[in-house]
Amino acid sequence: MLISSEWPLSNKGIRFFVPQFAISKLEQHPITEALYVLALGYYPNAKQHKMSRETHEDQLIMYCTDGEGTLTTHKQTYQVKKGDLMILPKSMPHQYDASPANPWSIYWVHFDGHASAEYLRHIETPTFNALDGGVLSIGLHPRIVTDFESLLSIRQTGYSLNSFIYASNVLGQLLTYIALLAPKTSADSSHKIDLDAIHVFMEERLNEELSLETIASFASLSKFHFSKRYKALTGYSPVQHFIHMKMEKACYLLDITDDQITNISYQLGYEDTQYFSRVFKRVVGLSPRDYRKLNGPYRLSPKK
Repeated sequence: MLISSEWPLSNKGIRFFVPQFAISKLEQHPITEALYVLALGYYPNAKQHKMSRETHEDQLIMYCTDGEGTLTTHKQTYQVKKGDLMILPKSMPHQYDASPANPWSIYWVHFDGHASAEYLRHIETPTFNALDGGVLSIGLHPRIVTDFESLLSIRQTGYSLNSFIYASNVLGQLLTYIALLAPKTSADSSHKIDLDAIHVFMEERLNEELSLETIASFASLSKFHFSKRYKALTGYSPVQHFIHMKMEKACYLLDITDDQITNISYQLGYEDTQYFSRVFKRVVGLSPRDYRKLNGPYRLSPKK
């Protein structure tokens, strides 16, 4: 049974529970059985907000947008600040408290579904396993706040099943977006690299042949440590990812222009068009010519 804190709501506070009859439908619906919302809310300036659970039967995430607090799990105690995401998987004993001097403001959502643990598992970095629970510092992101606000909109729909289905999809979007952010916010600061800066560096050189040594030098690391760290964060080697970026640009050029494949090959730093075509087919699954034919009816007309 879902247990929520008994924190008294302020005028701007929100707490909403999905009724059991709707949960029963969501558990069996083919669109939502993998992931669905159980309860959610927003507690602004939550003075004296605290909770202690020996166990709980669902997944819970809480996003701190202001103030401070503490979270204690079976492993350790965390100091929570704005921009931190608290993750509490099923069955994990925990206790949390808003700071008396600077109480937090938090969005929160309880959820379940047969794939709910996999969604949490997807939020991982080399130093953080979401299924172990804890705090992940992801920073303040308007998109995350927007997704929480979209979730909260279901409380004004008269228990519409379609609204709960929509909420399930928004929740999936929220969790997968957090997973996208997670590698960039890994707590392993001793080998931290700025992925955004590196990807801009790559993007600006798609017309070149970029070596591992050059990218590692930009990141101020040896090529061995850089390659190992980059792959741990992204799942790809730096050079492999750079090639993927080239092929994405190739698809874009094939879609929006009528340039000859030879010219597109040159624009992406490939003097050998046949080699470019082989790389393109290996990554995309089609030759450049077949890709253009497949997407031909939907391509934008080139600007005159």
